[in-house]
Amino acid sequence: MFEGIKSFIRETRIKFDYPRFESEQTMAHRAEAERRFDISQLQREVAQIKAQAGLAGDQRFGDEISPLRKKLAVLERDFQKHLEQLEIFERNYKSELDDLYAQKELLFQAKEDLLAESKRLRDERSLAHQELDEAYEDLEEAKNDVDRWYAKSERTPWLFGNSGKKLPKHSMFGQSFGDLEAAKSRRGDAVDEIGDCKRRITSIKGSQSANRVELDRNRNEIGKVLENIAEVKAARQRMFDLKKEGVQPEVLRRIIRQLQSSRTGLEEEILTLKKRRSVLVEETEIRMGVREREAAIADLLARKRQFLDLFHSEQSKAARQELHRRQWIERHG
Repeated sequence: MFEGIKSFIRETRIKFDYPRFESEQTMAHRAEAERRFDISQLQREVAQIKAQAGLAGDQRFGDEISPLRKKLAVLERDFQKHLEQLEIFERNYKSELDDLYAQKELLFQAKEDLLAESKRLRDERSLAHQELDEAYEDLEEAKNDVDRWYAKSERTPWLFGNSGKKLPKHSMFGQSFGDLEAAKSRRGDAVDEIGDCKRRITSIKGSQSANRVELDRNRNEIGKVLENIAEVKAARQRMFDLKKEGVQPEVLRRIIRQLQSSRTGLEEEILTLKKRRSVLVEETEIRMGVREREAAIADLLARKRQFLDLFHSEQSKAARQELHRRQWIERHG
């Protein structure tokens, strides 16, 4: 029985130690894969070949492509310039300004309404604060009446007190419980009024906050509309200036068509040269052995994947478990 317990404890400790061993073996296996299937040198050679082939392509076609690209850039700037001028002529400034002035009028009317609402809310809040102050005064007065009633109830008869005698419910001339109930009722009414005033003030504050947000939005929208009006007027003035300079929409359209045709021709010429350059680069790469190196890289990567996958096979895992068991027993006796 004792041997069975020892065996159970040993197996448990071996099982507990195995994850450490598995982690070490995994790292070692990956390091071996990196060493055995190293592709870094081949990658450097491929990069060098591609760089040399690209340089050969640039040397052969760079002097032809570069001036064409510069010419295309100048043509593109000229094209954009004439296109912008034509767009200035083709805008309907009256329609744009009519729409913007209508927006401006609506926004300024909305501003007046918001300012009027702001003043109304300020007045309403001021009145609510005034009513709150009055409610506090009523509360203080009612509390004082209650205090005076209790103080009076302890006085002597010739000072209109009762010297501890029982008071009547109501009395026309003397002190009564009706006076106390009336004072307490006024005190309760004042407390209710204070609560109502505070809730009304809170509600007004919320309305004022929303009003300020709308005023800010209105101010921003007015600013944008005024900017747009200024932009339209500036563009219209630019149109007048162009007319004085003798610029005509029909001439602009003709020039734009000519520039478009020239641009298309340049783009096609550049594309043809780039294709010829690509052919030369590819031929140079092949001649320098880039395909063989790329194939070698692909082969090494495939073998590396197989090597790594083999590590996770059931047979390999069982062998590691057995190796770990033997090593553990050797270390621990």
